[in-house]
Amino acid sequence: MAAPEETPFPAEIDAKRANILYHDAAAKAYDAKWAISFDERCIAYVRDRAERMLPERRYGRALEVGCGTGFFLLNLWQAGFVGEAHATDISSGMLQVCLESARTIGCDLRARTADAECLPFADGTFDLVVGHAVLHHLPQPERALAEAHRVLAPGGALLIAGEPSRAGDRLARHVGRATSRAFRAAASIAPRLRKPMASGPPTDDERVLSELEWRVDVQTFEPDALAAMACRAGFVDVRVEAEELVSSVVGWAVRTIEAEAPDGLLGERWARFAYRTYLALYRVDRAVLYGIVPKRLFHNVLISGSRGG
Repeated sequence: MAAPEETPFPAEIDAKRANILYHDAAAKAYDAKWAISFDERCIAYVRDRAERMLPERRYGRALEVGCGTGFFLLNLWQAGFVGEAHATDISSGMLQVCLESARTIGCDLRARTADAECLPFADGTFDLVVGHAVLHHLPQPERALAEAHRVLAPGGALLIAGEPSRAGDRLARHVGRATSRAFRAAASIAPRLRKPMASGPPTDDERVLSELEWRVDVQTFEPDALAAMACRAGFVDVRVEAEELVSSVVGWAVRTIEAEAPDGLLGERWARFAYRTYLALYRVDRAVLYGIVPKRLFHNVLISGSRGG
């Protein structure tokens, strides 16, 4: 009987270490995987959320914690919300890609490798602190919120977007699994849908991504509980909103199909169709469902607040 294959990572690997390894390995292909860009499509996405949640339309010094490849901060800068842009991430690989994107669009970004739960800045340094899909990676998100409060100047603002709700995350996982099963069933009938077999052993980065993909997301949130967390961290004028319900269902089905399909199969027409469908359903979510469905059932949570004084 063959010995079981050993995993290179212990079951109890520290969440922060897992996130560093995973995001360093994912950095170069991350924008392509998540359709991140710095054109009008993504500028509009970021602008919409900033206009919805922030009290002002311009901030001097802005910091993004857990910036990843720069999607949120750099598009906020392009939309005119940010004067001087600063970014931190625990992954140096992500920061390198972020800096390259900043250079491409002409943003003089200041970036530092740093832990969101222990920021290397003096009290009152920034006018705006933002984050996108960052708190759910952290073992102690309330500590990160307290740090964001500390580095804000009096009257400064906080905006966090893209955090998964508890119910929304469960729904997304169900949709992903069901879509994957359906796509693989179709591929058993239509061989062109199958990904080709790997020609050799996996690379180190491929092993890291495979092993750690489901070990880097450590939190989901109830909207009201997240708002209470921000209040305990010291924020005032706290608002919590939510977005993406039917658009999330379609979005996760689309992402699963794109992950399962062979490279080059879907093409530009598919991308346009998927994006337009998402936008149409997002409008339904905002205009119709948001008024009648509890916030906790939507996929993404957004939260804003300010430092008093």
